[in-house]
Amino acid sequence: MKTTNLRIFCTLTPQRFWEVARLTTRQNVVKQNISILILILAFLNVIVTAPILFSLTVSAEEISHHILISKSKRQLSVISGTGAIIKTYSIASGRGGPGDKYRLGDQKTPIGVYKVVGFKSNSDFFYFIRLNYPNENDARRGFRDRLINRIQYDAILEALDNDLTPPQDTRLGGAIGIHGIGEESESKISMHNSLDWTQGCIALRNHEVEDLLAFLSVGIHVVIKD
Repeated sequence: MKTTNLRIFCTLTPQRFWEVARLTTRQNVVKQNISILILILAFLNVIVTAPILFSLTVSAEEISHHILISKSKRQLSVISGTGAIIKTYSIASGRGGPGDKYRLGDQKTPIGVYKVVGFKSNSDFFYFIRLNYPNENDARRGFRDRLINRIQYDAILEALDNDLTPPQDTRLGGAIGIHGIGEESESKISMHNSLDWTQGCIALRNHEVEDLLAFLSVGIHVVIKD
């Protein structure tokens, strides 16, 4: 206790002394209770927010995988966020051969980074998973080489910016995606296993498409390499 406070206490009557002492004690108790309350609130905040943060982290990890397609290896792989291979499937790609897709009718599978933008269950090829071809690079090259005009170029970019299917009716072509082989037969399965037979899409066996769907949703990235 400071000297000044001690002098004040010495001048008090016994009754007033005990009143001041009790008041001082209550003030100290209140201060201690406030400190304890602050600690409890901080602790509760950690308990409440930690599961939310953990949940957000897990959710981000759950959607961090992507699809990697190698045309030359004839493989489609599901790649985790850490780069591990989760699943691998054999594929057939465009009968136009190696190299990037350039225009409608070249029957090549495009090379680049795309996104899943839609699903169609009643496809002639069992199931169709649409990709957002043409992407920005395809559109830029097509505009540069005068395959599309400015209006078409802007329409493609606007669709891509809004995560929509870009125009499919330009000279760049369209309807690129992942699909099955339709009604299966021994001859069709044999052709699928040995030849690149599509018009630019990526084909898997029907049961493999069903299996792959577990890893797909709108927005999943699909990386296609030569």
